[in-house]
Amino acid sequence: LRKNNTPPHAIVGCRCSGASSMVARVAGLEHIPQVSPSSTSSKLSDDEEYPYFSRVIPTDDGRGYVGAMVAMLRGFGWNRVNILTTDTAYAKDFANEFRRLWLVREQGEDGEIWEGEIAYTNTILLDAQNMASNDSINQVLAGVPTSDPNINSKIILLLAHSQHAYTILEAAARKNFQPDTIWVGSESWTGSVPDTTDWMPPFPGYLGLAPYRNKNEDYQDFLFRLKQYQADNNMEVWESLIDHRVSFLVDSIVSLAKALSQVRDRRDGDAVTSVLRNLTFGGVSGEVSFTAEGDRQNPVFTVLNLQKAENGTIIWKDVAETGVDPGSVTFGEDEICFAAVGCLLGKVPSDKYPVPETPVNHQTQLWAIILLPIVIILLIVFAYRYWRAKQKKKALKSSITTMQLKMNIDDQLDDLNNEIEAAKRRKENLISERFRLQQKPETWTETDKTLIEILPNESEYWDIFEKLRLDMPDAHISKVWRVQNTSLWTYYSFHKDRFASMGIDAQERSVWHGTSNLDPEVIYNDKQDGFMMQFSQSGFWGRGIYFAERASYSHMYAYKPPVRRRSFYKSDLSLIDERSTAAKEDERELLLTKFLVGSDILMNRDESPSKKEECRKLTVPPVNPATNLKYNTVTGESAGSKIWVVYENGRAYPEYLVRYYRSPLPDTQRTPYKNRTEANVVQDVTQVDTNSVDSPTFVWEFLDNTGWKSYSTAAQTILEDSYQAYKEKTGDNKAVIKTESWTYEINFLAPMIQTNLDHFNHTQRKVRRHKI
Repeated sequence: LRKNNTPPHAIVGCRCSGASSMVARVAGLEHIPQVSPSSTSSKLSDDEEYPYFSRVIPTDDGRGYVGAMVAMLRGFGWNRVNILTTDTAYAKDFANEFRRLWLVREQGEDGEIWEGEIAYTNTILLDAQNMASNDSINQVLAGVPTSDPNINSKIILLLAHSQHAYTILEAAARKNFQPDTIWVGSESWTGSVPDTTDWMPPFPGYLGLAPYRNKNEDYQDFLFRLKQYQADNNMEVWESLIDHRVSFLVDSIVSLAKALSQVRDRRDGDAVTSVLRNLTFGGVSGEVSFTAEGDRQNPVFTVLNLQKAENGTIIWKDVAETGVDPGSVTFGEDEICFAAVGCLLGKVPSDKYPVPETPVNHQTQLWAIILLPIVIILLIVFAYRYWRAKQKKKALKSSITTMQLKMNIDDQLDDLNNEIEAAKRRKENLISERFRLQQKPETWTETDKTLIEILPNESEYWDIFEKLRLDMPDAHISKVWRVQNTSLWTYYSFHKDRFASMGIDAQERSVWHGTSNLDPEVIYNDKQDGFMMQFSQSGFWGRGIYFAERASYSHMYAYKPPVRRRSFYKSDLSLIDERSTAAKEDERELLLTKFLVGSDILMNRDESPSKKEECRKLTVPPVNPATNLKYNTVTGESAGSKIWVVYENGRAYPEYLVRYYRSPLPDTQRTPYKNRTEANVVQDVTQVDTNSVDSPTFVWEFLDNTGWKSYSTAAQTILEDSYQAYKEKTGDNKAVIKTESWTYEINFLAPMIQTNLDHFNHTQRKVRRHKI
């Protein structure tokens, strides 16, 4: 940024947020003011990290585009929408911020309650060519609810880049998907027109937001002088700005010029920035002023509507303006065209798909008049027979009552037996916990590193691989790391011991967690809490930390790892780990987590509107009336997966970090083996040493997929000694053996069974004591 060893007075740029971020950091070292005409990322609003950065374009969060989108939809009188996103960081970030602003319950100025609802949400995957997958489009559209107006919505918020959005819209039109659907777009595709439009319906009716298309006297004055300059220099004369983003570029330059002109020393970046952020002037893009953080103050947006002109051309027409606050929408004088309805003035369709009307059949009405007397006579006859049957039923009432009482007693006995068995199991678990010392997991290695990569030649790798693919068969592991954080493990074990001391079954689970935009290293590198409520957001069951049984559910919140490089201004080498290697564009990361459920309560938010509201407001679990203590965990169902929600720190440990990608076929560069067999990894215990001279008269064997296999020599001795003690009634009916990777329990009761205590599915195999 220096020329002749002298820094510039100011910088205009950059176009994209990533470039602006890097330039702003370097410019900040020299105290150089910077104004961007088009960088929208909300991360650039951090005044501590980017103290000299400002912009004239609105941000892409609730203070900008997302807030305006909510205000626009509410301005149309709609309160229920569908959300379709592509599998991109932009779309997911927009959707997360939209959910935060939309899913609220507020009382308007007229006293009426407004509550935002989301009928359906799903993600459309991209193929290897970075285009929207046709199979994924068809699958997602097929899931949109359309039949019941109590739960459906004809408003679809499509969050995608332009090249993906029009592929999705064309696919929907060609398959005649719900012609009265109202598609609403973000600024990423609103205002653009595809190369071919023959597939579009007569009234496309797409709605969307665009940067404010100013037409006031400041704009007209600039356009007049621009046209005069173009004519004087034999250039093409514009009748209007080809792209209204040009107005932001002009205002960026003007704002810096005004600020520089009002200070004595133009190299004093602090003085220039202070003057800049206190400016207010009429710009080409409208009134320009800045917040204390350098963002555009009170941004305004244009609402566009895709229409077909009289000559058949496709145009985006300005129909309204909106700010970011509800109630800020102002409609113009032009008609708004809606899909399948046509162009309306002052009328807005409902946001629900209607119930199909049944046509009136006049011939049916005539027959109804003729048959009515006959039906009345038949009803009288049936009423008489019903009275006779009722008299007979009274005679059976006493016997039925007795039978019901017996059945109720039987049900209570069954419940009591189940409670007794549950109490026995809990007692066994508590006894085992008392004897178990707080130790590090056996899979841990001796190292000071927090992340230990697990290779495909290890059984541990394939256990995680198989769990990931239980409901995501197209998922493939790129890398997987074991997390060895002694501080976090100690804290987690403390909570586990606390449950045991209170007589609570810990119900330890292996569950999935997606961190959305939060880098997982914030969790696995932490030395105190790991999963923290401070990072949690409000969801269907209130503000808590959410875990899922199915990886496919957590995939919606998976972290997209960036190309990780050590920045020049960071000197802490301990922050650089194996994840610093570049990630592929299609790769995501999830945490496979050990989780203590404890006492839990199932809360079905779909049970009633009041239950839904109760769930949404949760900040702690409800009280268990049987103990007068709060439940430890709230459980529920969402998107086909069981969900656990916890409202305190320390109850989960990030056991593994899994980096993966989704594809019909694996990439052999990242996933060299398709399965455990191809990798030549044995799942169960080591076979017996055939060179041993101490082979017993009886040999203990387990049955796997290839036949009966012998246990190791050490395991043979443990099993035989335990079995003899059981036969002599000096020991119980179980034995425990351990290998480097697993712990097994063998039950001697017929039929003898081996259970893998460490495996997340507690896999079982048959066992036999075979005479040699």
